[in-house]
Amino acid sequence: DTATTEIYTLSLHDALPILTAPGNITLDAQEISDSGTWADDLTLAANVASSAGNIFLYAGDDILQNSGTVSTQGGTITATAAKGDNDNSGAFTQTVGTSFTSTGGNITVSAYGNAAIADLDASGTPNGNVYVTSSNGAITDAGDTNIDITANAAVLSALTGIGYDSTATPKDNALDTAVTYLAAQNIGTTPSGNINITNTGALTLEDAHTIDSTVYTPLWNYSVKNAASGGSINISAASPLTVTDDVLAAGDITLRSEER
Repeated sequence: DTATTEIYTLSLHDALPILTAPGNITLDAQEISDSGTWADDLTLAANVASSAGNIFLYAGDDILQNSGTVSTQGGTITATAAKGDNDNSGAFTQTVGTSFTSTGGNITVSAYGNAAIADLDASGTPNGNVYVTSSNGAITDAGDTNIDITANAAVLSALTGIGYDSTATPKDNALDTAVTYLAAQNIGTTPSGNINITNTGALTLEDAHTIDSTVYTPLWNYSVKNAASGGSINISAASPLTVTDDVLAAGDITLRSEER
């Protein structure tokens, strides 16, 4: 195996220039004790590309993709904001026009705060899956220019909404997907948040474990759930829209299949 691993440890506020490697790439803006400053950020300012490996992006606080593309030819892309968190801070933010492209590898994004998605593309032969988790915030649409998630399946988990931003006007702005399978959960009870997803193409709502055989803790036992008080679920897709596991919400549930 001739693949190599390139490891970069970045200082605070480092803006990454263009970087290419034949093997794995790891970029790590490490967490320090800086509560009140929250400056352990990884800022991507240009392209990051691996021709044959995986890409790992870590930040003690925020991951900010301000420009460029993060890409690999069939490897995985993992972005973890708030890695080693000790100050309850760490968001993931893509600016409109930026993207992650894996050419069929899985893409995993996790954050303590909001995860603002512009373009996560796992399409390939076959397509990979996209996983997005916000443990203390929402998964939001960073802009209406592109499909936000392209994949075989999307597994989405948030605390305060999906396709919903309590600080925006309007608050409801559907996450735009092009996936075959979807599992989504909003686990926070207060404050309330909605789940809004618009899919291009046919869609099957399915338990996350069924999608990838992962044993989730706790088990989902549903395809879509909104635990928020009064929280709604609004999902639209091209025909057919197939439901294989429970869809649960305290508020309204709207599932719409359209001829497109």
